[in-house]
Amino acid sequence: MESGELLEARQTLYKLLARLYLYPPELSTLATLQTIPGLGDAAPETIDGLEQLQVEYEYIFGRNAYPYESLYVDHDLMLNTAAANRFAQLCQDCGFAEESPVGAPDHLGRQLGLMAYLLAIEISALREQNPALLTWARAHQHRCLSDHLAHWAPVFLGVVERVANHPLYRTVAQVTLELILNDLKRSASLPLWIPLDERRVAPDLTPSPVQDEDAGALSAHTGDDSARDLNQIVRSLIIPNIAGMFISRYDISMLGHRLRIKAPIRERKQMMRDLFDVAARFDLVPTLLDHLDELFATEFWRLAVLTERYPAWTAHARHWLFRLEQSREMVRDLRAQYLTYQMQESQ
Repeated sequence: MESGELLEARQTLYKLLARLYLYPPELSTLATLQTIPGLGDAAPETIDGLEQLQVEYEYIFGRNAYPYESLYVDHDLMLNTAAANRFAQLCQDCGFAEESPVGAPDHLGRQLGLMAYLLAIEISALREQNPALLTWARAHQHRCLSDHLAHWAPVFLGVVERVANHPLYRTVAQVTLELILNDLKRSASLPLWIPLDERRVAPDLTPSPVQDEDAGALSAHTGDDSARDLNQIVRSLIIPNIAGMFISRYDISMLGHRLRIKAPIRERKQMMRDLFDVAARFDLVPTLLDHLDELFATEFWRLAVLTERYPAWTAHARHWLFRLEQSREMVRDLRAQYLTYQMQESQ
């Protein structure tokens, strides 16, 4: 059984990480970070460094890596969709009502905050020698990890690592990833939840089937090639649950940079569309597709390595790996079709 000191350390870390994703850093936050091995080395020590970090916070979470589960698992690319409602229900089931300045309840900071809250209950249950409360707290941690954090956070945290300029946020992403996946392994062996009293309703523990996309959303991946217009291709690239990864504004800008094309910062969909339009004008579409394939391949192997390190995450990873394989197949098919079309036009 885990010691009280280790539980308290994990609870403190979850609470700190939640704050780092919910709010721009403050001096008090930096002071706390500097006491934590691994994080302290990356934390700035001056006011100028703090101001740079506050700018970096907006650059990452306001412009590139949006920390909401629904943007990764739903197709609407909107806040307060089905995923947000599912997590809001979990918070209600747990009695977690902490208010946060976020646009939707499924913000990563709130999900980490729920884990801190449940760990605090576990610590209290151990002190009070209350086995029913202990089982309840641990089972709901597993529910938060398996139904929410483990399904999308590893993909999101990869975006943070790609986008972040400051080493602190890269380190924060790595620490968050390790904490979630280690706790997923720990929670997988815990007993199922039992009701504490008649006011609590046991959750449905039947695994949810993986939901496949509707035919229209996947038309760029499968089906009749004639249906593959540019809008469908762009849509399949910018929806994470179809593409297999979140392609940020930064990623699109880097694709343009490699083609020596300047991509003005706009909405992701329009940026990607503009990039294809300009690439077509300068006969660079095959090269653009090659770079996209490379981007998907890099993410595929990042996730594959994670499954080797954290076998408990394999079931969640399988969904993303399959989508990435589909995306790679799509861009390779598009490249072949484009080159065939060019050859036909030149004859």
